[in-house]
Amino acid sequence: MVRSKTVHFHGWPAWLIASAAAGLIAGGCGGGSGAPNNPPGGNPPASASVLLASKPALGSYLVSAQGQTLYYFGLDFPGTAAHQAVSNCTSAGGCLGVWPIFHVDTATLGTGLSASDFGELSRPDGAKQTTYKGWPLYFYAGDSAAGDTNGDNFEAWYVLRDPSYSLVAMTKNFNGTPLYLADPQGRAVYAFADDTVGTAGTSPVSACAGACLSTWPLFLAQGTVTPTGIDATKLTTFTRPDGQMQSAFAGHPLYYYAGDTLPGDTKGQGFMGVWDTVNPTAQ
Repeated sequence: MVRSKTVHFHGWPAWLIASAAAGLIAGGCGGGSGAPNNPPGGNPPASASVLLASKPALGSYLVSAQGQTLYYFGLDFPGTAAHQAVSNCTSAGGCLGVWPIFHVDTATLGTGLSASDFGELSRPDGAKQTTYKGWPLYFYAGDSAAGDTNGDNFEAWYVLRDPSYSLVAMTKNFNGTPLYLADPQGRAVYAFADDTVGTAGTSPVSACAGACLSTWPLFLAQGTVTPTGIDATKLTTFTRPDGQMQSAFAGHPLYYYAGDTLPGDTKGQGFMGVWDTVNPTAQ
């Protein structure tokens, strides 16, 4: 479930803002003129590698050369071939003090990682930020030792897992509520109220066929890897009457909306009163 705190400052918990002060001095992130890329545990070498670490509850996930966990933010928009990534974590409100950016000019990658999955974001403050599969990468100031994953499933922050997520959790708000599901490229998926919801013993039945699918293309996930707090067993696949495979979450068939053109778009939300984004914590 999404964790919440009762006291916030500009959308961030007061205790985290206080703890970030130490991070800014010992290994945090700077302000609008550029941000050092130091993890909470110290300064990375000039050519820091990106590696895979592993925990039983998480499987494999990305870390820096010093073992500091790397995260994505569900309020960000991943980069695509046509659009640059967008970071919505800035120095305003203290976000970068809690979530320092990660950047290396040339990363030497560990076993199992592909250079084609990594890129670079030029931030509005002039700093550079490394991306993974389009998502800007961050450290968490609350991780004090290599291997810590204290930021995972905090509000809308998650580790980067390998194999990568079949669906990601995104949000429109800094506190991570409500969440909505999207594909790994940040394109929202939707449920149709006229569908028949599947159960443990019966497959879903889609009421969207023919011309409907031109506006609401079906979604088919690759694998069943989901962020922490989102039940991966709820992500299933069924066969439609036309023979196509389609994914469902908690028994609800999943679709794209043709009117969504950018990562983070949710233009289909509430369409005709029968289409909506999928909140994974409310199913």
